[in-house]
Amino acid sequence: MEVVKELLLALEFKEVIALGSLSIAFLALFIAPFVNARNSKRQVIAPMRQAWINTLRDKVSEFVSIASISRLHVCPSDSASESIKKDSHKEDRDRYGRLKLLVTSVELHINPSEEDHQKLVKKMRGIVEDYHDNKDIRDKVNSLIKLCQKVLKDEWEATKKT
Repeated sequence: MEVVKELLLALEFKEVIALGSLSIAFLALFIAPFVNARNSKRQVIAPMRQAWINTLRDKVSEFVSIASISRLHVCPSDSASESIKKDSHKEDRDRYGRLKLLVTSVELHINPSEEDHQKLVKKMRGIVEDYHDNKDIRDKVNSLIKLCQKVLKDEWEATKKT
């Protein structure tokens, strides 16, 4: 300790400043990569999370749009021509298939370990079943929208923190 003290006393003020600057530069050389890696990670993750949020919002919106039109509006009356009946049944099958596809797509986009995400898929499946059975789904759709808003808000908050 005394050797260091004597050494410091022997150094001139300019040399002490130069030695301190050199020490700071040396520390910065090792700290900067860690700081840059952290910032780089943030710059990559935030846009990816935002894209995920947008995709989920689009898929659920399309799902609600299709499910909200009752099958009775698509199915023709008994007095319609065979051509109209055939086209209507094809549209009905296409819409049902699209609903199933959207449920599966959302299921693959969500985090299966998060409870709200699991509830979202479960509600969507319930809506598809009720849609198929021509049941009133308005309350279930409203509940789905509220849950989706919560999931999206939670994800947005997590994105802002990164």
